[in-house]
Amino acid sequence: MLTIVYVVDYLSIRTGGPRFLMNVFSKLVKTGKFRVFVVTGQVVGKTLITDENIDIVNLNAYSENRLPHEQPLRAIKFAMKSRFTIKQLVKHEDSILHTNSHLPNLLPFLTRVDVPVVCSIHHLESLHCAHTFIGKLGIAFLQDLLELNTKCSVVHVPSNHIKSLIQQKSIINKHNIAVIPPGIDTRKYFAIPRNPSNGLFVMIGRLERRKHYVHAITAFKIVARHRPHYKLVIIGDGPLKHELIRLIKRYGLERNVFLLGSVDEETKLELLSKAEALIHLGYPEGFGIVILEALASGTPVIAYDVPPINEVVKNGVTGILVEKDNIIELARAIMSINRYYFDLKTLRHYAERYDIKIIAKKFETVYCSLAVK
Repeated sequence: MLTIVYVVDYLSIRTGGPRFLMNVFSKLVKTGKFRVFVVTGQVVGKTLITDENIDIVNLNAYSENRLPHEQPLRAIKFAMKSRFTIKQLVKHEDSILHTNSHLPNLLPFLTRVDVPVVCSIHHLESLHCAHTFIGKLGIAFLQDLLELNTKCSVVHVPSNHIKSLIQQKSIINKHNIAVIPPGIDTRKYFAIPRNPSNGLFVMIGRLERRKHYVHAITAFKIVARHRPHYKLVIIGDGPLKHELIRLIKRYGLERNVFLLGSVDEETKLELLSKAEALIHLGYPEGFGIVILEALASGTPVIAYDVPPINEVVKNGVTGILVEKDNIIELARAIMSINRYYFDLKTLRHYAERYDIKIIAKKFETVYCSLAVK
C-alpha cells in the first residue's frame, strides 16, 4: 500500500484547493492501494472525512480567521511542527510527500526526506497585488525564488497558464510539471434542477481583494439604475467583509447586494441553480473551481477575459468574457445576459471532463509513476 503524506495550511471543506484534493484522496483510498495522512495547521469546520485510511493530524498551529502571512509567528510554529511530523510519518520507501500551497511548499527545504515529493501550486501571487515594498519583497523572495525552486519530483498545477508562469520563473522546475485541473462530483450538481430566477446573480469565494468583489458591487451600482430588481448574492467570508458592507451602504445597494457569509452546501447548490449567472472576477487565479460547480449546475459564468479562466469559460458558449477591470462592460454583460442562449446540456458537458473520478485517476497515475522510480 502506498502512503501519501499530504501537508496543507488549513483543512476546510469551504476552500476549493484543499477540498478537491481531499475528494481525490477519498477516491484513491477506496481503491485499496493508498493510505493518506493529512497534516494541517488547523481544521476549519467539519472535515466530512470518515474513511479509516485517511488520518488527520491537526497541529493546531493557526488561528482560524487569519491567513498564514497575517500570523507569522504561528506560521513558524506550523513549519516546525510539520517538519517533525513529516519525519515521523515518512519512514519507508512506499511513501510520497505531497505539499500544498505557499508555506507547505517550502517544507522540503527544511525537511530532508528520501521519498518523492509532489508540490501543488494553485496560483502565483503577483507583485502588483502587493501594496508595500515588504510585500513585494516577500513575494519575490519566498515565492519566486524559494517556492518555485523547491526540489520537487513533480510540481502539480491546475492549468496550462500556471505551468507557463512557472516555466518562465523557475530555475529547476521547468520540465517536471503536471497539469491536473480541479475536479467535482458532477452527479451531485446534475441532480439539481435548473430553475433560473430573473435578475439573480451569485458570487462565491473568500472575501479577499484578488476576487474583485468591489468591481462587481460597483457594476451593480450601474445595473440598479436600469434593472432595480436585479440582485447580487455573495457567498463567502474573509477579511474584506466590513469594507464590502460599507461600500454597499455608500452606494445605497442594500436592496440589491447581499453578503450571506458562509452557507451550507445545500443552500449554495440551490442559489447556483437559481442564478442567471455566476460572476467570477478573480485574478491572479489558478483555476476557479466554483466555475466548474456553476457549469455543472447549468449556470453560465460572467468572468474577466484572463487566463486561466478563459481556458474554461468560452465566450457565448459557457458564459460571457469581459475585458479585465472594465466595470462598464461588466455591468452591460450583467444586464444583457438574457440575450444569450446557453444550452444546459452544453454547459454540463463542459463540466463532465472535470469529474472527480477522472481527476483522481490522473493523480493515481502520477503517484504510481513516482513509486516505481
